[in-house]
Amino acid sequence: MNAQLLRNSLKLAVAALITAALVERFDRIAFAWYPLLAVVIVVDDNDDLTVKAATGRILGTAAGGLITFLVHGIAAGWPGVLLSLLLIAPMLRLLGWQSALSTAALIPVMFLMIPGHAALNWDYVFNRALDTSIGCIVAIAVGLIFWPRNGLQQLEAAEHELVALLRGQLAGYRRWLAGAGSLPGPLPPASLGAGLERMETLLHQELSGPRWRRLQAGDWRRRLQLWQSLRLHWLQWERLLVASDPPPPDPACPSPLSVAIEVLAAQCEGGGGADLPVIPLEDWTALAAGSGRSLLTLLALAQEQRPLLESGQELARLRGVAPCP
Repeated sequence: MNAQLLRNSLKLAVAALITAALVERFDRIAFAWYPLLAVVIVVDDNDDLTVKAATGRILGTAAGGLITFLVHGIAAGWPGVLLSLLLIAPMLRLLGWQSALSTAALIPVMFLMIPGHAALNWDYVFNRALDTSIGCIVAIAVGLIFWPRNGLQQLEAAEHELVALLRGQLAGYRRWLAGAGSLPGPLPPASLGAGLERMETLLHQELSGPRWRRLQAGDWRRRLQLWQSLRLHWLQWERLLVASDPPPPDPACPSPLSVAIEVLAAQCEGGGGADLPVIPLEDWTALAAGSGRSLLTLLALAQEQRPLLESGQELARLRGVAPCP
C-alpha cells in the first residue's frame, strides 16, 4: 500500500473517531452529522489546504445559516433553496469568501428540505455553526499531529540536489579549463526549474505548519529567492558563454572565465571567500583582442557574471561551510 495513502486514511479515521467520541461525551452536540461532515470536508490530502478548508467550512456554515434563517419565514422547499442561493452567492463574493460557497450552498438544502424547518431560530444556527467548528478544530489538530516529520530534511535534500547539479556542470568546466575535455553544453532550464519548484512547494507547506520557526531561523525564504536569482543568471550566463565561443583556455594564463568558474566551484563547496574577485574591464578587452571574439558578447557575459557570483556567494553564506553530499 502507498505510504502517503495510508497516512491520509489514518488521518481521516483518527479525526472522525475523535469527533465521534466528543459527540458522545458532550450532550450539547445534538447532531453528530455536522462535526463529522466538517471532518470529511476539511481533512485534505495536502496538509497545507486543511486550514483553508476549515476556514471556508466555518464561514460557509455561518453565512448559509444566517441567510437560511432569514429566508425560512418567507419560502420553503425548493423556492426557499433557490432564494437562499440567490442571496448567498453575491454576499460571499462581496465579503471575499468565495471558498465558502460550496458549504454555504449546502446549508439551505439541509435546512429547508426537511420537515420542521420553521423551527429555525438564532440558537439553532449558532449551535450548528459551533458543532461544525468542533469538527474543523479536530481536523486541524489531527493534521498537525500527522504533519510530515521530514519536511525540512526534504527541503535540504532538494537544495543539495541543485548544488550537486551545479557541481557536476562546474566539474566539466574545470576539465575544459585544464585542457582535459571539451566545453560542456549548457544545463537544460527544466533541470534547475524542477528542483526550484520542489523547494517552493516544500517551503510553502512547511511555513504553514507547526515548524515554521525553524525555517525562519534558516532564512529559507531568502535562500529560495537567491536560488531563483541564481538560476536566472546561470542560464543567461551559459547562453552567453556558448554565444561568445571562448577560445581554448591556457592553464598557465588564467582568464576572466577561469576565475569565475573557480569561484563558483568554491561556492558550491560552501566557501568562496568573503570578497568576490574584481575582474577589470581590461581583462575582457584583452581576451577579445587576443581571440578575435566579439567584445560586446564578452562584455554581456561579464555583466551577467557579476550577479551570478553575488547570488552564489550569499547562498554559500546561508548554507554554511559544510560541504554538500
